[in-house]
Amino acid sequence: MKPSLHLAAFVLPVFGLGALWGVSEYESHQGTIWEVPVAGYDPRDLLRGHYVQFAYDWPGLEDGDPPERICISRGADGMAIAARIEGDFGDCEFPAEADPGSVYGNNSLIRGRFYVGQDRALELERRMRDRDVRAIVKIRLGENKRITPQDITFRPLTDAELLERDGPDDIEDAEGPEGGDASATSVPDLGE
Repeated sequence: MKPSLHLAAFVLPVFGLGALWGVSEYESHQGTIWEVPVAGYDPRDLLRGHYVQFAYDWPGLEDGDPPERICISRGADGMAIAARIEGDFGDCEFPAEADPGSVYGNNSLIRGRFYVGQDRALELERRMRDRDVRAIVKIRLGENKRITPQDITFRPLTDAELLERDGPDDIEDAEGPEGGDASATSVPDLGE
């Protein structure tokens, strides 16, 4: 065989792989960024290898069978809101659909994961176990209607989330009688 054919047999596949990587890299940076609350993660399963695994807690999406298609809109607080879509997407501006070829298949709109480096893994695990913060995953909705987790951040729980977590009795106990500060109430004399 001629040396030029040997060179072509080596260069063409390398060039093809490089082109595929370039297209994939370009597409991974296209789309719209959304923030979605996280819920339902299992601390024992939080980090498998270097992947953070979680469940999306889409505002507006009722429990039930995993959706195959959703329409995403932005709420007043900036969070993504999802509405289940049956049939075609209609006039939905930001449609998303489950990716049957992904790790979670048809559950990919309710479960997700993304890679983290070892230096960040322990910090993320500690923060996700903290009951006083809410994990928020940033996703990218691509032109292919697939969502890709990008990062995870944390914010303190809102008053409504504290009320939902603790219930009204626990919040009243913390505030003391008549909604005042519990530390300002008198302590009964136990020696009576």
